[in-house]
Amino acid sequence: MEEPPKVLTIDDDESVRISIAHYLEDSGYEVLQACNGSEGLDIFRREEPDVVLLDLRMPEMDGLSVLKSLGQEAPQTPVIVVSGTGSFEDVIATVRLGSWDYIPKPITDLSELETAIERTRERARLLVENERYKEELERKIRERTDELRNMNKILSEEISARKKSEQLVRASLAEKEVMLKEIHHRVKNNLQVISSLLSLQSGYTDDTEASNLLKECQHRVRSMSMLHEKLYRSEDLSRIDMNEYALTLISFLLRSYSVDGQITPNYDINNIHLAIDSAIPCGLIINELVSNALRHAYPDNSCGTLNISMRQTDGNIELQVSDNGIGMPDKFTIGCTKTLGMTLVETLAHQLNGTVSLYNDNGATIKITFPAQLEA
Repeated sequence: MEEPPKVLTIDDDESVRISIAHYLEDSGYEVLQACNGSEGLDIFRREEPDVVLLDLRMPEMDGLSVLKSLGQEAPQTPVIVVSGTGSFEDVIATVRLGSWDYIPKPITDLSELETAIERTRERARLLVENERYKEELERKIRERTDELRNMNKILSEEISARKKSEQLVRASLAEKEVMLKEIHHRVKNNLQVISSLLSLQSGYTDDTEASNLLKECQHRVRSMSMLHEKLYRSEDLSRIDMNEYALTLISFLLRSYSVDGQITPNYDINNIHLAIDSAIPCGLIINELVSNALRHAYPDNSCGTLNISMRQTDGNIELQVSDNGIGMPDKFTIGCTKTLGMTLVETLAHQLNGTVSLYNDNGATIKITFPAQLEA
């Protein structure tokens, strides 16, 4: 069974105490009585009442002194001043010392006193609940702060570990990139040595056909050497810019066949990049088609124009080399030719999963079409 609320009344007027006690006890309260301030403080400390009714004018220890002590010891316990002085200064003093309400004497209607008691008890209850809520909130904030601090620590450790891992990866990639560049450099040097040997060998034979065959082989080796040199000097080791490569290769071929200035090259290669596995056969095809045009399309040292284009259309890449020379022989088909160069073109086109088309139209035109997914 719930205990009745305790009310301590501190008043030197016994008749007032008794009338208040009888009324409140009839309303279900347990009433404690003290005739002076010292006795009232002793009872308060021993019984811990829910509400204190305090008179101001008492001998020995007045109500203001009691109010001050209660405010220091139990600020959350409601204290209602019940006084007959009616002084405005007394009212201000009680408010400053922490009184919760002020009821003047004589009390003509004790129900007002009961209402004041209930009001202060409800206020005290709300204050206690608010304090508990505040403490619970602060506890949760502390717990959440600790969780966040721990999570932040873990996250910081993960970030540090990830940064360290990224640094190791970057260092490893940089080391591998250096190694890969060195490999391309060495391959390029070896191919240049082979090209030089073929060039020297062609100078030790009086057989024109044999010399031309050695020269063609030299050009093929040189075309592959140029690819590796491009990769060695490039920031991107995964793919070749075919426009830059074609310019370099064709300029070399024009000088090699001594037609630089006699044959005018036109380029139409925009934003085409190939992986090295695709760029090597594509480069060899360009070498064969351009070399073939320079050898056969312009007899008697005639001048002409050579068009080289490479574009991406409908999921395919089209490589086209055309000249305005004498054109190809009638009924010429690439599969029936006995020359190594055109046989290489067909073989390399198949390697790219592509097809070869050729036709005469004010000169010879050869087109290689292969899937664009081979692009890097």
